[in-house]
Amino acid sequence: MLTFYVFHLSAGIKYTDNQRVIILVKDVNDEPPYFINRPLPMQAVVQLNAPPNTPVFTLQARDPDTDHNIHYFIVRDRTGGRFEVDERSGVVRTRGTDLFQLDMEYVLYVKAEDQNGKVDDRRFQSTPEERLSIVGGKRAPQFYMPSYEAEIPENQKKDSDIISIKAKSFADREIRYTLKAQGQGAGTFNIGPTSGIVKLAKELDFEDLRQPHVYSLIVTATEDSGGFSTSVDLTIRVTDVNDNAPKFELPDYQAHNVDEDIPLGTSILRVKAMDSDSGSNAEIEYLVSDDHFAVDSNGIIVNNKQLDADNNNAYYEFIVTAKDKGEPPKSGVATVRVYTKNKNDEEPKFSQQVYTPNVDENAGPNTLVTTVVASDKDGDNVRFGFVGGGTSSGQFVIEDITGVIRLHNKAISLDKDKYELNVTAMDDGSCCVNGDQTIHTSTAVVVVFITDVNDNKPVFKDCSTYYPKVEEGAPNGSPVIKVVATDEDKGVNGQVKYSIVQQPNQKGTKFTVDEETGEVSTNKVFDREGDDGKFVSVTVKATDQGDPSLEGVCSFTVEITDVNDNPPLFDRQKYVENVKQDASIGTNILRVSASDEDADNNGAIVYSLTAPFNPNDLEYFEIQAESGWIVLKKPLDRDRYRLRVSASDKGTPASAADVDVELDVVDRNNKPPIWDKIVYGPIYIRENVTRETYKLEAMAQDKGYPPLSRTVEVQIDVVDRANNPPVWDHTVYGPIYVKENMPVGGKVVSIKASSGIEGNPTVFYRLMPGSTAQTNKFHTFYLQQRPDNGDTWADIKVNHPLDYESIKEYNLTIRVENNGAQQLASEATVYIMLEDVNDEIPLFTEREQETVLEGEPIGTKVTQVNAIDKDGTFPNNQVYYYIVDSPRNEGKEFFEINLQSGEIFTKTVFDREKKGAYALEVEARDGAPSARPNSNGPNSGE
Repeated sequence: MLTFYVFHLSAGIKYTDNQRVIILVKDVNDEPPYFINRPLPMQAVVQLNAPPNTPVFTLQARDPDTDHNIHYFIVRDRTGGRFEVDERSGVVRTRGTDLFQLDMEYVLYVKAEDQNGKVDDRRFQSTPEERLSIVGGKRAPQFYMPSYEAEIPENQKKDSDIISIKAKSFADREIRYTLKAQGQGAGTFNIGPTSGIVKLAKELDFEDLRQPHVYSLIVTATEDSGGFSTSVDLTIRVTDVNDNAPKFELPDYQAHNVDEDIPLGTSILRVKAMDSDSGSNAEIEYLVSDDHFAVDSNGIIVNNKQLDADNNNAYYEFIVTAKDKGEPPKSGVATVRVYTKNKNDEEPKFSQQVYTPNVDENAGPNTLVTTVVASDKDGDNVRFGFVGGGTSSGQFVIEDITGVIRLHNKAISLDKDKYELNVTAMDDGSCCVNGDQTIHTSTAVVVVFITDVNDNKPVFKDCSTYYPKVEEGAPNGSPVIKVVATDEDKGVNGQVKYSIVQQPNQKGTKFTVDEETGEVSTNKVFDREGDDGKFVSVTVKATDQGDPSLEGVCSFTVEITDVNDNPPLFDRQKYVENVKQDASIGTNILRVSASDEDADNNGAIVYSLTAPFNPNDLEYFEIQAESGWIVLKKPLDRDRYRLRVSASDKGTPASAADVDVELDVVDRNNKPPIWDKIVYGPIYIRENVTRETYKLEAMAQDKGYPPLSRTVEVQIDVVDRANNPPVWDHTVYGPIYVKENMPVGGKVVSIKASSGIEGNPTVFYRLMPGSTAQTNKFHTFYLQQRPDNGDTWADIKVNHPLDYESIKEYNLTIRVENNGAQQLASEATVYIMLEDVNDEIPLFTEREQETVLEGEPIGTKVTQVNAIDKDGTFPNNQVYYYIVDSPRNEGKEFFEINLQSGEIFTKTVFDREKKGAYALEVEARDGAPSARPNSNGPNSGE
């Protein structure tokens, strides 16, 4: 099968495809024919009286070509024409009628031609000439081979077949086979009398000198019934099998007193092994198991590396292997022991080349530093010292026998990070004869690292300067400030990690801090006008990595800066007010009020007024931009009526049109115009006549950027000049100061208004709910009306608990209405200011575990505790610190605390071996008597 590849090239890209193509190869007649007759040479017999055309032999030839055309021919006839061959079948037949002579040999030379395979114009491809021998009468059997040979291994199994021998009988009789040995080997083989199969009669051993390696045998084939016989030579060769392993002359070889410093390649001893096999099966190579030695093909062992009497108990033991080259190879082993003689050739060896002990920076005289260790393989004694001689170096000394290094017994001042010492180890040659003539010295380095003692806390040096600001609404993760704490210790003792301290009664933390950099970030989105307030306290803790670790804290306040995210909110959803018809210009009619929870300009409100229903209404009213008062700017002393007039025809169905008509009532002395007609109509009035009402819209807009605004509807009704609205005793009450712990139901203030109607004193009060918490959106206060001596009073009372820390002031609007035919109303404002009371308990920012070093002087600072009081004013929120005077407070006699700062100091010198830990209880108290129920004295927390 041939495979062709078809390539398509396009724009520099090669595509491939495969296709299977079957190619039939046509045969060419190029091979000659050959005879396949067996046995050879060709032999036959002819009966003496054979008639003509009697077949005596058949020639058989083959040709590998497919188009062969084989023909058979007699090339030379030595019989006088007594035989002929069929050109196509190859059958050789007799010719003539003459009798054939007994035992006479008739010889023909024959060949086969392929007449489709021409060599040239005259010749065809043909076989070589073959001799065909034909004997008259009888002839002996013919073996298929002129001689026979076989080769068997020495481990051939007994009774196994060796070779098959076969002979042809020309008389078509049964043949009997016999076997006879020539020389040695009788009885080693036998032959099947009818099968001609030669078998091994007994086991062989190539190494047995009594057995030949080549057997010469004669096989005879005899026809039954006294027929002819013939013989043939049979040669059987026995080959060696690798069935013997090499064997050493000795199982154990030894060499004594071998100097350890002999040159490489020095002959040490010779081993010898023998192999009983022959040829490559007996060829031996040697191997050793220790790479300190090598062995050559003669078995001579030499040292391959420098010997060392100081290792392996002064002798080497290894295995030498003798391996033959048979397949598979066999091997034998022996043990070799080489005993070496020691010499002082080794220098002392330190257990390590560099020692790195640690010593505390406050270590005292005679403090153990380390022990250096050195040994000499020769067995010499070792003495230690410092390079340059002697056993002292600076503040360090070494013991020459033990190698112990200590600080000297004088005053110690370890002011470096490390000290480097060069130490020596010297042998004395006591290992061997004349060993002291060669003294060896080695060196090592001792680097003494001075370990920092964790005796310094992390300190926020700039804590008092931290006044960060965060804009409300800033996304979670916004940067706040980077705090920095320093620790004067070294190494891990001076490595600081930061964390946020959980605030008392606080769920979660409002800030996070990167423990490595100290970057403080927000952990929520702040709302300045919500629960977060304007200021948020945060405490950051710095912890060093010493063991035990020391801590420092820094507390500071984050200001939440205002964003203009709150629009102004009016305290009512709609304003309705009456104004007398004869009110004078400049009269304050009503005040709209809005509040904005934002700060500064974001919360500063400017009022404006529009008349979306009738722009002409603005001719009569204006609003004060800052106060929100709506003021009359044009007289209202007239009556105005609004009519809707409808005109319709009398058709079916009727059609109609409407028109609005305003009628003004004027003074009688004024002369009106004269109409063309006095009566117009009929005019159908669909709606009632009403008094004048003005509908305005007030807008409150803050000064933020961009500004936010809200609008509210304002309705002003003009009433008859004879009507009077209620009159307040005061239009503004307050500020009224109220303690934040006033109980629910407690009265804040009583206010009163008269009806303004003579003989009808009835009035009705209403507390107007505003749109913010400060304007009673959540009904923090309620109004209770009561009569007293003919007057009606309104008591303002507490409806829900007050909290100074949440809301400090309230602005309430009270509306009163009289009971006239046309009810009129007026409003008053009540300002309530809360007063802080001491109702909050100081809470510690965290429970601390601190460390103090033994031996530190009295007055050593241990830690600083911090507590927070959420009261809003001084001294309610002033915190003072005390050590609890209680029998259970085991540390009270050993520590003291700064009243105002919370710093704790030692009152004694501690000894860790006497007591390793103290529990100290401290207390935080605020600065005023407690306002909490059932409490005496200031609030306190532990």
